Amino acid sequence: MASNLLLAPEIRQSYDRKLLQRFRTKTIFNKYGTQRGISKGQGVNLSFRRMEIIRPVAVASSTWPSDATYTQAVGAVLTEGTFYTPAVIASWAEVTATVRQYGIAAYISDLDIEQALDPQISEYVDNLSEAMTELLDLVTRDVLLSATNLQYANGRASASAIVSGDFLNLLELRKSKRTLLRANAEPVEDGKFVVLVHPDSAFDLEGDTNITTPLQQPGPKQSQLYDTVLKDLPLGFRLYESSIVPISRASGYGDVYNTWVLAKEAYGTVKLDAMPAKIIVHLPGSSGVSDPLDQVATVGFKCNFASVRLNENNMVLIKHQTSAFTGTRAGL
Repeated sequence: MASNLLLAPEIRQSYDRKLLQRFRTKTIFNKYGTQRGISKGQGVNLSFRRMEIIRPVAVASSTWPSDATYTQAVGAVLTEGTFYTPAVIASWAEVTATVRQYGIAAYISDLDIEQALDPQISEYVDNLSEAMTELLDLVTRDVLLSATNLQYANGRASASAIVSGDFLNLLELRKSKRTLLRANAEPVEDGKFVVLVHPDSAFDLEGDTNITTPLQQPGPKQSQLYDTVLKDLPLGFRLYESSIVPISRASGYGDVYNTWVLAKEAYGTVKLDAMPAKIIVHLPGSSGVSDPLDQVATVGFKCNFASVRLNENNMVLIKHQTSAFTGTRAGL
C-alpha cells in the first residue's frame, strides 16, 4: 500500500511540523512533566529512578515530635582521632512508564478533495493537530487523576463527604503548599507552584477577595503563555484552567471537582525518539484493489506516548465543590 510519500516532501514536513507545534503550544497537563525519550532499539519501557532524601542521623528525644528527630545534629558528631564508619545506606524509588501508540484518521472522498469549497487536507491537519494535543493531555490527566496525596476541601474526610459550599479558595491552595513544602518539594517555575483547575473552579477563585484584592494593586500586568490563560495568584501559585480538568462522581453530594497543585518533578512523560508524531495522508488511488475507482483518501495522525507519576509527595489533588454545580454532570 502506498503511503504519504505521494505528497511532496516539503508538504509532509509542513504537516508534521504543524502537528508538533500545536502539541507544544496548546498542552496544559503535559507542559510540566519531566520529559524523556527512548532511543531506537531500546524497547518501549523507561524506568525513572531517584535516590530518596538522606537525612542527618536521627537521635531520639522526648522534646521533639517523632517525625522531627532528625533535626538534632548530635548523632552526626565526629570524634577526634577516631575513624568514622560510614552508616548511610541510600534507598531508591523507581517507577516505569510503558509507551503506547495512539492515532485517529478520517476518510475524504475524491469529490471533497476536488470540489469542496475549503481545502480538505489542510483543514483536517489543523483539526487533527488539536485532537492529538487534547488526546495526549487526556492521557496524562488520567494518570494524574490516580494521585494518592489527596486533600478534601473544608477538611472533609472523603470525596463523598464534600457538600455545597466546599469551594476552592486561597486557603485550600495554602494548605496544599504547606503539604508540599513539608515534603521538601520545590516550586515548578519562577518560585511558584502550578495549579491546574476547571473553569468552574477558577470562577470561584476569582471571587475570593484574598486573591482579587492583591491583584487589583498596581503591579506587572498578567500575561498569556502558550495560548492558555495564565494567572499568577498571591502567595506563590500559577494558575492554568482547562475544560478537560475532570469532574468526578462521588457517592455523597454528587459531582466533585479536581484541582492539582504541582511541584517540580511530580510526573514524567516518555516518547520513542525513532517514531515522532506524524500526519499520514493516503491520496485516492493509493489503496490498490481496496479503492478500485480511486475514490477515497485518508488523513490521520499517529504518535506514541506515556505518562507516569514520579513522586506522590510532589503533587496534591484537591477534591472540592464549586458554585457552578447544578445537580447534573457537566464536563469531561
